[in-house]
Amino acid sequence: MSEPTDSTSPVKKRRVIHWDTDQGPETSRRKWTPLRVLAWTVGGFVGLILVAAVVIRGIRFAVGEEKFRAAQAVMTGNAAAASEAFVSQSKAELARDTALKAKTELRKLPADHPTQLQKLITIEKSFLDGDTLLNARSYAKAHEHFTALNKEIDDFTQEVKLKQETQKAYDEILVRIRNLEPSRSLAAAELDKAFADASLGRQLFEAGSFALAKQQYTAAFGALDRADLALKNHIADNIRKGQEAVAAGQREAAIAAFQAALAKDPGNEAAAQGLKRAEVADRVHALLKQAEAQEARKLFTEAAKTYASAFELDAFSATAQQGKARAERLAVETEFQGALDAANAAREARDWSKAIAEYERALKVFPKKDDVKKLLAEVRKTAHDEAVKAALAKAYDHENKYEWELARAAYHDTMQLEKEHPDAKEGYVRTGRMIRTLLQFDKLIELAEQKRQAAEFQPAIRAFNEAMAIKPSHLPLTERVEQLRADLMAQSQPVSVTFRSDGETWVSISNFRMLGKMKEETLKILPGDYEVVGRRKGYQDVLLLLQVRNGSTPPVVNVVCTLRANG
Repeated sequence: MSEPTDSTSPVKKRRVIHWDTDQGPETSRRKWTPLRVLAWTVGGFVGLILVAAVVIRGIRFAVGEEKFRAAQAVMTGNAAAASEAFVSQSKAELARDTALKAKTELRKLPADHPTQLQKLITIEKSFLDGDTLLNARSYAKAHEHFTALNKEIDDFTQEVKLKQETQKAYDEILVRIRNLEPSRSLAAAELDKAFADASLGRQLFEAGSFALAKQQYTAAFGALDRADLALKNHIADNIRKGQEAVAAGQREAAIAAFQAALAKDPGNEAAAQGLKRAEVADRVHALLKQAEAQEARKLFTEAAKTYASAFELDAFSATAQQGKARAERLAVETEFQGALDAANAAREARDWSKAIAEYERALKVFPKKDDVKKLLAEVRKTAHDEAVKAALAKAYDHENKYEWELARAAYHDTMQLEKEHPDAKEGYVRTGRMIRTLLQFDKLIELAEQKRQAAEFQPAIRAFNEAMAIKPSHLPLTERVEQLRADLMAQSQPVSVTFRSDGETWVSISNFRMLGKMKEETLKILPGDYEVVGRRKGYQDVLLLLQVRNGSTPPVVNVVCTLRANG
């Protein structure tokens, strides 16, 4: 709501401010959004176009259509002329820079020929003429002038290079003519033509006709190439003939061919090498034929040695070298196959030792043959198993025949093959125990015999009985042992022996019994040798030897001390 005003005072205008920009009719203070900016820009541009169109139509209407078009043409022509002038100056300056660089490079090339020196002077003068046009702002003419000069410089550069090439070609022709002189007898016409072409080319060169000189030199090179080819063919043909003669063992023909090649080319290595081979061609050929015959008879080892002898004479003989390698390979393969066949045959015949030896021989030839290694392992295992089985059977056989020493040796052999074999270990212990028993038996029998001989019948009987106690049941008694038994049986019963004395003598049987003082006494005494002692105080002792035997009359032993002792 507005305040009341004085009617006499001027009317004051007031501006209503809307604090809420989103409400009310006031929109002049709305925000500038991107969409709004874009709309104003497009609208302004369209409006400008429309205004321009209106102005142009107004001018056309005011001055008339023809005058408007004439004014427009004048404006366009002035702009084109200014642009053309700028382009011509740039092109002219660029062409000059190009010519300057080309001229600078041209000065580096040798231009020692009179015509070339004159041409170089002309180019320098033409460059200065171009600079004059450029300074006079005649840009079109300057551009045209420098463009022509650049082409002239390019042509002159090529001519200088051509002159160098022709000079070099002439020198090369002279060198080749000299080097190909050995071929004159083979291509005289070609050498003469080459010399003539070179001479004419030199004349043209001196006259400054380098292109024509090059053509003559090219013709001369063609003639030299033909002469060179004739020489090379001659040398190659003789080398080939020499090699064929060497292969055929024709010593003289080979020497002649290689010498013919060396006559034309003394430094030819192939010909020089062939000449050395030709000196021994006949001997090498004979050895090669011998080796081939040996190889045909499958005597590969001998063939390899013969090929080696040929190779020693001619180290460049491919036939000898290849034959030696082939024969050695076939010798090795033959040896291997022979050993393998022999091993397989021995395996079929169950001759394990030979099969093992042959398989081992085959592996010495080819150590990496896994199939042969497998066969060898199988044969060794089979041979081992059968050897164990055979040794054990042999031990059993000896044991069954009571051949204890042989049996124990066979059990030992079995354990040598298979240390932990249970039957072999048990048999070895068993036979060892039996051998010790037999030794003990023999020892006791021998002791019994010794005691019997010494008339120690009771110890003899004890030894004999002990021997009988340990005697193996299978062991028969020999005649000697039976006799010992009979003798000991006969002396095993006591014998009645009568002892008599005077009742004053002390009687004793050493190590047996004390009888004391007695008149007569009969004792049962086992057979044997005894010592009877009589003692009496004041008298000398009486010592009697008594032999008691069954089968004889029992003795009466009188034991009386009758001799007085001295002092």
